[in-house]
Amino acid sequence: MEKLLERNEVEQKDKWDLESIYKSLDDLKKDCNQVEKNTSELEKQQDSFTSSSKNFLNFLELYSATSRIFEKLFTYAIRKSDEDLGNSTYQELSGKVQNLYQSFQEKTSFATPTILSCDKSKILSYFDEEKDLEKHRHNIEDILRYKEHTLSKEEEKIVSAYAKVIDSSSDTASYLMDADLKFAKIKDSNNKLVELNSSNYSIYLKDKERRVRKAAFLNCHKGYGSVKNTLTSTLAATSEALSTSSKLRHYSSSLEESLFSDNVPVELYNNLIETVHKNLPSLYEYYQVKQRLLNLKDFHIYDSYVSVTKQDDKEYSFEEGKKIVLDALSILDNEYQEVLKTAFTDGWIDKYPNKNKKSGAYSCGGYDTKPFVLLNYTNTYNDVSTLAHELGHSMHTYFSNKYNTYGNHEYPIFLAEIASTVNEMLLSYYMEEKAKTKEEKLNVLEDRLNTFKGTIFRQTMFAEFEKYIHELTDKSEILTTDNICNYYYDLNKLYFGNKVVLDEEIKYECLRIPHFYSPFYVYKYATGLSIASYIAENIINKTKGFKEKYIEFLKASGRDYPLEVLKIIDVDLKDTKVFDEAMNAFRKTLDEFIELSK
Repeated sequence: MEKLLERNEVEQKDKWDLESIYKSLDDLKKDCNQVEKNTSELEKQQDSFTSSSKNFLNFLELYSATSRIFEKLFTYAIRKSDEDLGNSTYQELSGKVQNLYQSFQEKTSFATPTILSCDKSKILSYFDEEKDLEKHRHNIEDILRYKEHTLSKEEEKIVSAYAKVIDSSSDTASYLMDADLKFAKIKDSNNKLVELNSSNYSIYLKDKERRVRKAAFLNCHKGYGSVKNTLTSTLAATSEALSTSSKLRHYSSSLEESLFSDNVPVELYNNLIETVHKNLPSLYEYYQVKQRLLNLKDFHIYDSYVSVTKQDDKEYSFEEGKKIVLDALSILDNEYQEVLKTAFTDGWIDKYPNKNKKSGAYSCGGYDTKPFVLLNYTNTYNDVSTLAHELGHSMHTYFSNKYNTYGNHEYPIFLAEIASTVNEMLLSYYMEEKAKTKEEKLNVLEDRLNTFKGTIFRQTMFAEFEKYIHELTDKSEILTTDNICNYYYDLNKLYFGNKVVLDEEIKYECLRIPHFYSPFYVYKYATGLSIASYIAENIINKTKGFKEKYIEFLKASGRDYPLEVLKIIDVDLKDTKVFDEAMNAFRKTLDEFIELSK
């Protein structure tokens, strides 16, 4: 293994161009001073900003300008911190920006309650008086939706001040799971005793040697079982916080409050679960095929993650990965292709690992910055797929920024994973087409099947579990280790089928899923892949005019509520068509896989 470079040893061509945001810390400090000044000015307008259309416009413009500066500050500070987590200067800078933002939020927390305390017709009449207010219309109308769900100014200020305390259960769980919890050691495929942790668990779960993945699975979940009461308590606290909020704010349920921001009906959530339930027999068949190909007498959950094909050990240099991604996405229109090329030449991408660099990958950028991509590229095919995925996010950000005003540029989380996953799907179809051997093609098909399995089936199972625990809490029932773990065990029975052996320890898995501390988030993964599959299929099949519609979707993502924006690509999530089509795509891929594996 090559020695990791220090950050100052990394070549400029391999780094992102953060100097395009701030050339020096002095420039950044000027913006910090500006947001402090703006915050004070906004605070002074507390009692007057809704008194006239002109005052209203001035307040919104200053608030928007301040938020815009914060976006630049966060983009720079967090990126600088992530490129070298050992650099105390940028750690402190990130903390300072966070403190500034918290102060800004607290001192302007009066804004929404004040708007909502006004007569709705009065606020809307301002748009007729001041034409420049039009760019704020969607955001203001969205605020007005919350009228019956908003507390008084004094109460909202208290809630804002206690935000960190209310969310502390997530931090507690994270420290316990990622730092304090220790697992029993296991022997790897070389018979070497190794430490098991939350980071390497997934690697051992995919090990070709069955005793290794069995040991990893059992010891991991026994570890979580050893702290089951503590983790039940933190999960219950998260559930209780949301339930209390939903009652105080007059929602019918925790689920309704969580979906309200995206203007998504509860029926959509239930439709997803019902559609997946109907298609579980195809998933059961996939597990049976895996059992056959692995030549196993019985099939446990820990066998479901190992590849049945020969692992693709081929290495792809970054330049090779770049070419593959560009070729795979060349099916998209000319504007998309031209902008995508600039991502590789204009300092968007931080390519390789270096000492103390944040692990993983992401895309992040503001309205006044480039869309930046953090990678830790190590020449694997997974790195190529990650590159395509993160560039999907970046291209979405680029189009959304370019074709919208600041207030409408930010697309919601509900839509966030669509563009990235479309790129993954297009890459998958491209690699299938270019496969030179049966083994290569099987590898691509298995990877696609696992994407569906992990993102639609598994995330929907998680979504169903969340629905259960939050419904219990809403009914003022106590979450105990027994009731949530036993329910989770039964869910696994349903999603794996009766031909998969369920080890009892699987019931503790529900205690180790970090997304449960962001309630009702995971369903968006399943919904996003369903939509992405639909988009990719239409692009591959060259549906007339669809590529153009897709680009318009990317441009419009922040202008309206998600379900309205999706209508641009002829998606109506109030019925199950898109979910059905995603399940059909899974079935089609499975049939190809079965036929090829005979």
